[in-house]
Amino acid sequence: MRKASLKLSVGVLTLVAAGVVSSQAAARPDAEANGDVRLKGVRFFADETDLTAPTVEAVAKPAPVVATSSPLPAPRSKPSKGAASAVYVARGTAETVAVSPSEAPKVTRPRRSSTPAAESVALPAITLAQTDATAQPLPAPMVMNTRLSDEQLLKAERDRLNGKDNLADSKPADPPLPDDGLGEEGAFITADEVTSPEENIMVARGKVEMRWEGRLIRADEVRYDQTTGKTVATGNVQTINPDGSVQYADRLEVDNEHTSGTGDRIAYIDTEQSKLFANKVERLDEQTNRLSEALFTPCQLCVKNNVTQEPTWHIQASSITQDKKHRVVIYRNAVIKAKGVPVFYMPVLWHADVTAKRSSGFLMPKPGFSGRRGATLELPYLWAVSPYTDIIISPEFSSKLNPLLYLELNRRFYSGDLHSRFGVTNERFFDNKGRKWGDSATRGFMLVDGKFDINEVWRWNFTAQRVWDKTSNGLVSWSNDSNGTSVSTPIAVNQPISNFYERYKVDEGFPYAGDFSSNSRRLISQINLVRQTDTAFFSASLFSFQSLAIAGQHRLSSDLASSPVLYLAERDQTQPAVAPMVDAYWSPDKEILGGRLTLSANAVSIIRKATPSTDIFLAPDIADPSNRGSVDTARANIGLSWRRDMVTPGGIKVAPFLDARHDEYYLRDYYKTGYTLQTGEEDTRRVSRSLGTVGLDVSYPLLRKFNGLTMIIEPIAQLALSPDSQVEPFLTNEDSNAFEVDATTLFKVNRSPGFDLYEGGKRLNLGLKTQFSYDSGLRISTLLGRALRQNPEENFYRTYKVGNQTYKYDASSLANTKSDWVVQAEVDTGRGLRLYTRQRIGDDATIRRSETGVSYFSANTQLTLRHQYNNTALVGLKNSYNLTVVDGELVPTVGYHDLQLFGQHFFNSRWGVSGQVSRDLLRERWLRSEASVIYKDDCARFELVYQRDETALLQQIPGKASESISVRISLATLAPSDDDFVNVR
Repeated sequence: MRKASLKLSVGVLTLVAAGVVSSQAAARPDAEANGDVRLKGVRFFADETDLTAPTVEAVAKPAPVVATSSPLPAPRSKPSKGAASAVYVARGTAETVAVSPSEAPKVTRPRRSSTPAAESVALPAITLAQTDATAQPLPAPMVMNTRLSDEQLLKAERDRLNGKDNLADSKPADPPLPDDGLGEEGAFITADEVTSPEENIMVARGKVEMRWEGRLIRADEVRYDQTTGKTVATGNVQTINPDGSVQYADRLEVDNEHTSGTGDRIAYIDTEQSKLFANKVERLDEQTNRLSEALFTPCQLCVKNNVTQEPTWHIQASSITQDKKHRVVIYRNAVIKAKGVPVFYMPVLWHADVTAKRSSGFLMPKPGFSGRRGATLELPYLWAVSPYTDIIISPEFSSKLNPLLYLELNRRFYSGDLHSRFGVTNERFFDNKGRKWGDSATRGFMLVDGKFDINEVWRWNFTAQRVWDKTSNGLVSWSNDSNGTSVSTPIAVNQPISNFYERYKVDEGFPYAGDFSSNSRRLISQINLVRQTDTAFFSASLFSFQSLAIAGQHRLSSDLASSPVLYLAERDQTQPAVAPMVDAYWSPDKEILGGRLTLSANAVSIIRKATPSTDIFLAPDIADPSNRGSVDTARANIGLSWRRDMVTPGGIKVAPFLDARHDEYYLRDYYKTGYTLQTGEEDTRRVSRSLGTVGLDVSYPLLRKFNGLTMIIEPIAQLALSPDSQVEPFLTNEDSNAFEVDATTLFKVNRSPGFDLYEGGKRLNLGLKTQFSYDSGLRISTLLGRALRQNPEENFYRTYKVGNQTYKYDASSLANTKSDWVVQAEVDTGRGLRLYTRQRIGDDATIRRSETGVSYFSANTQLTLRHQYNNTALVGLKNSYNLTVVDGELVPTVGYHDLQLFGQHFFNSRWGVSGQVSRDLLRERWLRSEASVIYKDDCARFELVYQRDETALLQQIPGKASESISVRISLATLAPSDDDFVNVR
């Protein structure tokens, strides 16, 4: 979900004068009518229990003393039961004066509120910036509770109060504590002196400080008029709140009823370093607050040559009005500035008030430019429907295309979350040059997911993922730019198009959501019910698929140099539906025969509308593939596994294991409609089989410590014995098409990833692990191993038919008696440099599969280089028709050969560059390339990005890459970055 952050002034718009500085605290007895009582260095505090100090007759009625820029308690008309005694202690003396509880006022809790957004007229808070020759940021406010305190702000403020100019010579003030022992209604006040110059007037002067409800409140002078109920705080008024936010003011004035008040030259810093200034703050009534000449920025304010520098960006307005009755904040003459330069102006701007719980408003616009869509601008608007529901409406306008409307809905329930994204437009097809062809049609996508807890052990989730983007009629019209001719070519009706996401640059089109996800271009709609405890697991699922992988292509003319290519996806009816799939596992709490026992059950039903691929049949030569129908499959199986881990006195680890399973299959509609069944043939098939494996894992870890080095060498062996598997001629292989031998499967009992295949025969798996750990932080780990078997595993062969001849080949390297060598190594220097390699190497030293990479991370630099190679493809590009066959087996060919590079480097704290390239070494072309120039500071990140894409999904015309230039902007509190490098390895 995108962040909704029209924060601006919302978090602080309830006036300083309205709440943070409006209430009053009474802490001292009234002076006599004609007296001029003066107490030097008076401290006031209240307690819930009576103090035993003697009552002084000379002191009569209590009179309030106010010293604050934050909400202070107001006196009640009559004291509450159990009112506290007020105690005054003169500084430097032992004199104590007390009054009776009946005469001491009870401290009341004020209404809580927050504060405003504002403008940069010369404010006293600005003078807190450091004045070094080079630009330095303002000290951050002190942060309390779980946040780290920054004592520079308190030190600077104490220096300011003491009249010091040299910030380095003073000591930081002690931060107020969340719980200072005063309780919820107690207060502690200190001042150099408290006087009553005339009747009903009380004045506290000289470093007035008050601790109340965790706040630390300071002022040079506080004056309270008991007759009018007016309180005035002047001179360096400062409040540090329990959450770490800080407020400053030159002068604050509020009446006794808290219905009106004003503040001059207000500054506010919240816990996220956002800053708010206003030349004047007014509380017009209980529902309306107004700021004049206001400025808001989350950026650091720096001083250079005694001049405060312009922040990276800020918003200023001639006035900001908070209407709490209608829950709206209204800006007049709002201007957004970047480095002091106006970039956006609105005569009137408004958004929801903080009292509305959620804030609706526009998010950061997203501009861009590309050859296929022209200039683009996305304008997202957040509608905060409720505290638990928000909707983001984002129309995207393009100079070459019709608008595309994005809609995002997020809702939180008491038991879980719902997320949904939609996109819809009405447009024709277009290529990278923006040329259009075909008919206009409604096109779009839907991505919905939700997950919910039923109770502590039951949960359910779902996804609904779909793209609507198909051909519309049997002819496609296209205009050739080179000669102006128009041609029409036939094309299949309602054929899905594969590249909607790429044409419109839709991010995260294949999200990882739900219990099942795909690593290919496949969308999954699913619903899952799960129960999980410490000893049991149960799940029931329904799901269907939509593939956006390229299944074919269509050229619009015979002109190969300029004809656009329409890439077509697989038809939806070729994708199966799973209805349902059930998994269940249970392990008892206690050990069985000293080991761990697990019982399992699994069932699945797969429904098809079209003939499946020949790859799902174990024996394609049994019957003519052209006669096969849309085979529906149902399977149920039960199984158990047992394993016990033991260590001999000599340190050898031994683990015997047992795995057993029984399967029942039912196949329906095996032959195509209209096929004439031969004698003995049936259109339904039943298959029953029982499978089992027993074996032993043995390893001998050897550890040796040297000076500065710890070395571990561990030889590993696994012996597994199973009956030889039998090829079932009519059995389908739905769930075990893709697997291979590598470090993750080398020592598995059954290396088939699903249930349709089961590894049989006698096999021995051998490996050697090493690890070298140095005290310097350097760590080196390696693995070398391979799998051996007595007889070939026929079920693991895959087939390829050319004409009437069927060939087989071993893609997994587990079908023959010897597998490829598994080689893996990793070096981590502990200083930001990491190297790794994973290899599958044949006996002839041929590399079958390889992934090698190096990465480096430092404070200013990130670098990742990765090389991938796959020589296990069934048919390669360079020998698709000239297949190599050795001893009846196909020789695998190169499937892909890629090189990827990502780098980012900052030359200083502000400026940097980044780049990402991907090279297809097999086809000898660049795939995706991106380069950007970056500027960032404490509150903003700007990127100028150039992108080039030569993948088939975007190329559309051979040799014509897709290019675009865009700007990524991330402003603190306003919008997140679209930087998509977070998942780079």
